[in-house]
Amino acid sequence: MKRIKNNLATDVNEKITKREYIAFGSSTAVSKAATALSGALGGLVASTYMGLSDKSFEIYSTIIFILGFWDIANDVIVSSFLDKTRKTYGNWGRFKPWLMLMIIPCNLVVIMQTAPIRAWFPEISDALKITYLVLLFFLNDAFSTFYNAALTALNARRTTDNMERGYLAAIESILTSTIGACGTYIAAVLPYVLPNASEAGRYFYSYSIITILAIPLTIWNIVVTKERISEPPKAEAPKLRDVYKQIVKNKPLMMYMISEIFGHGMSVGYGLMTYAFIVCFKNTPFTLTFFRDTAIQFEYFYDGDNFMALLSLASISSLVTTGISLFLAPIIRKWVDDKILYMCTRLGTAVCYTAMFISVFPFSAHTPAQIFVRIVIWYAIHGLTTGFYQTVPGLIQMAAYDYAEYKYGERNEATVSSMKNTLSRILGNCTNYVTNLLLVYVGYTAYADTPELMPTDSKAILLYIFAICPAIFCYFAVIPMFFYKLSGKKHKEIVAALNERRQKNLDEINKLEKESAEV
Repeated sequence: MKRIKNNLATDVNEKITKREYIAFGSSTAVSKAATALSGALGGLVASTYMGLSDKSFEIYSTIIFILGFWDIANDVIVSSFLDKTRKTYGNWGRFKPWLMLMIIPCNLVVIMQTAPIRAWFPEISDALKITYLVLLFFLNDAFSTFYNAALTALNARRTTDNMERGYLAAIESILTSTIGACGTYIAAVLPYVLPNASEAGRYFYSYSIITILAIPLTIWNIVVTKERISEPPKAEAPKLRDVYKQIVKNKPLMMYMISEIFGHGMSVGYGLMTYAFIVCFKNTPFTLTFFRDTAIQFEYFYDGDNFMALLSLASISSLVTTGISLFLAPIIRKWVDDKILYMCTRLGTAVCYTAMFISVFPFSAHTPAQIFVRIVIWYAIHGLTTGFYQTVPGLIQMAAYDYAEYKYGERNEATVSSMKNTLSRILGNCTNYVTNLLLVYVGYTAYADTPELMPTDSKAILLYIFAICPAIFCYFAVIPMFFYKLSGKKHKEIVAALNERRQKNLDEINKLEKESAEV
């Protein structure tokens, strides 16, 4: 059997191949499809599909919130291990073995987390359901931490060219936006594809198929990836405390991460979107008129049966504007600094959600059709900033890696990535916990099966929270970036100096590999 060699570039300036672009794009596409479906229906697993009582749901949410802080220790252990293990594993390199080892168990656990326990085992007690979910939480955290830290480190070494990084980010962004809407499309179509399955069952089967398909495509992506940034072959691993000191002293990275922390608060609003659509539109028939008083006027009658159809319309509305921004992002980047684009994106998002809140207030003064149209209009305008946000932040993080390498001679992507992931997960736990508590406070869980009976005031509060939270946190997220000093010109100068070092490292590694092969 032919051994798969570690695809290490011989030249630091070697361009990314078409094969790598295709492998990256195909694996990313399937991954984004799974993420989109999870975003559309995943939040309903614990809150609705499990059938937990209000008290049990509060207990489960509190347990997950507390256990989420395990990420602090878990990520430190994993990232430290990956960055300290400087040796290459045969022809596989440093990171690929961990990716190959973790990809199957990581995806298997995620599939198990979507199992419709309430429908399959109606007699199981709430205590057993909570135990099942908590156990899978631990397993998912252990596997995904290894996988995500190693994948981020490997991806950060694909290329040294900032424009190629932009192309990769653009590919991922286009796929994220285009396929991101598929979550709601798939959810809307599933009742016709699987008419005899429950809503929870449809989600489980479709998610399982997509996730299983992602495994071979992701493996292919891992195999064909080339590393173009490499350390000296005998570099000594730094002590963990020294790595964290470097991270704290990396001012561009810290400003970016603080901004991302504020931005993560948007999740409270985003997490409530599906629930807001359920309580506002699931059982409320109305008619939508498009292009009123024109030659192409037509009407759409919503019968109040499948609220996911309305989510699909909202996604379609933003798909065109997001596509425009994705097309413009790599072009505008040639003349406008990433920092400015990032700040404008945050401000644009904040303005859109502020306007959404204003336009639907007060809730009782508008019909369901008017509320839906107002949400969709501002959601669509928000799409003009989405493409930039999906492209630029990753490039800013890459620039911060370069700055660390330039200043300290070390990249330590696994540790930096894990630190950022730790913060994201802790914040994610906090926002999920707040979201879950809000669902109980507003009264959603009590009316999950009969949303039409939910009081109007409760529906209004749910919708207001969905609109105003992203706006507030986006305004805050702009502030740290005023202190971000790694401009485009300065970054180019740093990369030019770094490329000389990187090429020496590659030449030394290739020389040692050649000598080893001759022996």
